[in-house]
Amino acid sequence: MSETVGREDAPETDDAGVVGDAFGRREDDRLVRGEGKYMDDFDPVGNLHHLAFLRSPLAHGKIESIDTSAAEQRDDVVCVLTGTDLAERMDPFAVGVQNPPEYYPLAVDKVRYDGEPVAAVVATSKYTAKDALESIDVEYDRLDAVTDELEALEDDAPQLHESGNLANERTLEYGPLDEAFEEADHVIESEFEFPRYTSAPMETYGVIAEYDHPTDAATVWSNFQGPFTMHPVVAGALGMSQNDLQFKVPSDNGGSFGVKAHIYPYIAATVIASEEAGVPVKWIESRREHLQASACHTDRTQRMRGAVSDDGQILGVWVELYDNFGAYVRAPEPGNTFRPLANYVNTYDFDAFGGEFYAVQTNKCPAGLNRGYGCHQYYFGLERLVDQMADAVDMDPTEFRKRNFIDADEFPYETPTGGEYDSGRYADALKRAKELFDYESYLERREQAREEGRYLGIGCSAIIDPSASNMGYVSVAMPPEEREKGHPKSGAVSSVTMMVQPDASIVVELDSAPSGQGHETTATQIAADELGVEPEAINVISGMDTNEKAWSVSSGSYSSRFASVGHSAVKKAGERLGDQMRRIAGELLDAPADAIELADGRAHGPDGESISVRRIAGTAHWNPAALPDDVQPGLRTQYTFSMEDSTPIDEDDRINSSGTYGYGVQLIAVEVDATTGEIDVLDYVAVHDCGTIVNPQIVDGQIEGGIFHGFAGALYEELEYDSSGTLQADTFMDYAVPTAKEAPDVTTDHLETPSPKTPLGSKGTGEAGTEGAPAVIANAVDDALDPAGVEITSLPLKPQRIWTLLNESAADGGAD
Repeated sequence: MSETVGREDAPETDDAGVVGDAFGRREDDRLVRGEGKYMDDFDPVGNLHHLAFLRSPLAHGKIESIDTSAAEQRDDVVCVLTGTDLAERMDPFAVGVQNPPEYYPLAVDKVRYDGEPVAAVVATSKYTAKDALESIDVEYDRLDAVTDELEALEDDAPQLHESGNLANERTLEYGPLDEAFEEADHVIESEFEFPRYTSAPMETYGVIAEYDHPTDAATVWSNFQGPFTMHPVVAGALGMSQNDLQFKVPSDNGGSFGVKAHIYPYIAATVIASEEAGVPVKWIESRREHLQASACHTDRTQRMRGAVSDDGQILGVWVELYDNFGAYVRAPEPGNTFRPLANYVNTYDFDAFGGEFYAVQTNKCPAGLNRGYGCHQYYFGLERLVDQMADAVDMDPTEFRKRNFIDADEFPYETPTGGEYDSGRYADALKRAKELFDYESYLERREQAREEGRYLGIGCSAIIDPSASNMGYVSVAMPPEEREKGHPKSGAVSSVTMMVQPDASIVVELDSAPSGQGHETTATQIAADELGVEPEAINVISGMDTNEKAWSVSSGSYSSRFASVGHSAVKKAGERLGDQMRRIAGELLDAPADAIELADGRAHGPDGESISVRRIAGTAHWNPAALPDDVQPGLRTQYTFSMEDSTPIDEDDRINSSGTYGYGVQLIAVEVDATTGEIDVLDYVAVHDCGTIVNPQIVDGQIEGGIFHGFAGALYEELEYDSSGTLQADTFMDYAVPTAKEAPDVTTDHLETPSPKTPLGSKGTGEAGTEGAPAVIANAVDDALDPAGVEITSLPLKPQRIWTLLNESAADGGAD
């Protein structure tokens, strides 16, 4: 069971408002009753046929021939498609890297990962479509596979593409790097390995496509996280105008955490299947397909060097980062590598940073977004390095962090890589975490355990939680001379439409389809406060329709962006609509508009008179003649909020790659059983700051859920491949998703340091727990096993692996 102890220094709020309250989630009633409507419940058109994919059993092989004749002759099959068919109907998906691979929804010349789609069947039902797959005969010429990112860069490695296995390479340098390492009293060098694990959402991918031949247009329903940049990517590949490719995303989405951003290749395939078959087509992904061939974050090798002085000051950090993107680097990658660029110095005040960044292609499933998106991998390495630097100068790891934290009076703070941190009190968060954790007591317990021969350890991590990605970060992959050939890119925006109906009920339309974050609830709270009405008067419409809603290429549900730009758009739309209402009320009450107050469902004038919001709405809709001359009939507004400092990358490769920057500190105590290798969590504390909290219940859920996601990856989950490139964890029997029984008890607390960049002062919060958990667990286990001479440099920390490390260390003589 997790516990929230309070909200330290919460800003004062209007007692009459609902922003800041633990206002019950509006979505939950229908969801817990089983009344949510997910993709497999969805039948938006008649005559639906079903799609199934034949997938490669090999990780690497040439396609010698595909015989689809037997499947095509079946009465229940409408059409069969191969990669060659798709290549004749579309272009490869665009991707912004130096050596772009040709990537289609189906394999064309050869297969490059276990589970890659090779052919697609459209049939009268999903069962007949799957049966028909067995009638397709594919002959392969098996090729050697490579799955390790470092081995893939060797001269004799199997080559996946004509352009090679290295899709992108950048060297970036900021600040006085040479001086930092020359002046350092200690230079710490380490190599860290971060594994693949995924989101495993409750609902897998789902797509329905209907191609309209008379207009050469298509409508697609899917549980996508977009549209964002993927809508133009799909439209461009299909040779369609964006106006002719309509994306619709239902309001209910059974989880995503990033992974559903990569549904777009299946969208393109389903559109072409509907065009060829002449019928609407539906595809629902199986769980095995999802684990085998959807998406996950990159596995990574990260070589790091840290420069530190004798007095414990970090002077600089250098990294060699090798990201394993699998068989294809596909848009929006290599974002996993470059999205955290602005916060690569993390919470620390040093001005020398640099690195070499490699996007490597191997015979694994293509990688993509997963909660934390590049941060959890990086922080695992950096926070392990920070512990090693603290050890080198004989400092307590928490005191070493405090010594190097950016001070509260330094905000707004500009990082050497271009980040513009908005607000923070890192030292206060650490102090609060140590109080809740009873840090000094655990130090004593650790020493006692060591005297008794037990392995007890303490771990700390401190992380920056970026939110509302600036889409300009996609340009980092290209060097300045290449970027000059294109147009600048930037932006983190969100659009909201708000209207008052004639009966005074209020509709708020969002430009996102949430997947459990509670957008409907927090939007209701903000709108209710702005318009002075009860929450029950408001109906929030989430979901997406690219032909009917206001949106932009940064619209969607990703990057914890709703609390930053989404909340801001709702507030600003509410302000604008409230101004209209006050002007109408002022006309009816014969009072200045700026003297009108909206509260309790009424407009109150300065002399004590008031009228109802229903009267205002009725006038706006039913009696336009009574409106002020410059107020249009009806009550409707649309507002697009844009983060002002989300600007393009500069010629020195500096960019503010996110809109706001929350942060968090985690402390954990563990005991390791030397006999079994099992890890017992004794205590876990997390203190987080996401600026102004709109709904504490939702924030607590996001932090706790995020911690468990990272905890699962650190100790249990891994998408493991064998030497031939075959996935070894394609069912939940082998992919070890922990249950509530394994969930640690977590004590959470919150600081609230409002962001000056957003009207409410709110920041994103959905990824902080995940970003800090792998590092804090690794630091704790490393501390516990220090007497045994074991160093933790890779994850996951499964019992067998811990047992092996202990026995190998014992065989080598243990600690020095």
